[in-house]
Amino acid sequence: MSRIFSLAILVIGTLFSWAASAEPISLHGSTTVMNMLVLPNKAEIEAASGQQLEIVGNGSQRGLADLLSGKAQIAMISASLELEVNKINEKSADLISPGRLNAHAVGEARVAFAVHPSNSVKSLSGAQLADVLSGKVQNWREVGGPDLPIMVVTAQPGDGLRTMVEGRLLNGDSVSKDARAMTNATQIAKVVAQVPGAIGIVAAASIDASVVRLATDVEIVQPLILVTLGPETQEVRRVIDAVAKFGKFPKQSRNDG
Repeated sequence: MSRIFSLAILVIGTLFSWAASAEPISLHGSTTVMNMLVLPNKAEIEAASGQQLEIVGNGSQRGLADLLSGKAQIAMISASLELEVNKINEKSADLISPGRLNAHAVGEARVAFAVHPSNSVKSLSGAQLADVLSGKVQNWREVGGPDLPIMVVTAQPGDGLRTMVEGRLLNGDSVSKDARAMTNATQIAKVVAQVPGAIGIVAAASIDASVVRLATDVEIVQPLILVTLGPETQEVRRVIDAVAKFGKFPKQSRNDG
């Protein structure tokens, strides 16, 4: 009896030792992907994949940098891989070779523009919106609104949502140099709700009753993508498959090189 008990203790101890030594899968990058897909479903993703997750929301471009440096096994990005790579390579020529990276689309989000409820401006054309976000228009009265200075609230440079707007709406130009850049995308709507002259670049799904979604003829669809470097391990592959189940469309994988 004592021999059986000792054997059971040995088996249990071995299992615990294996679990403790197993390295978590690290996902770094887009706070949009993190907040919309990964964090809300973390327990289910870990259960389905059999892997523990280590999650860092530090922006799409920083996530790619961490992937390349070995700090992360998966980068989360919320703009096309081509856009993100081009942005990075503009700063340091040919730093990233797209052919080394594999993009796995796991969902999508609509980009929206939020204003304070008291703002009488409820809609803008694409051209007006571009002028507001770029800083060309600096007061709401210039677009038929109140005499209030405009505060653009957005994510940090390198964030996928910001990159999508700069690439698709501003033709590659940057948002206003005076924009207030938030470290976490979830903070943007909160700031807009407190500042009457603010306009925020947000994921449509994050808009609540504290702000108003600005109507516009511009539609920007933001891809939610997981990126890996070279062939994935089985453990990483299981995490990608598990995350994809919570996206808005079936997972597709491709090499963007």
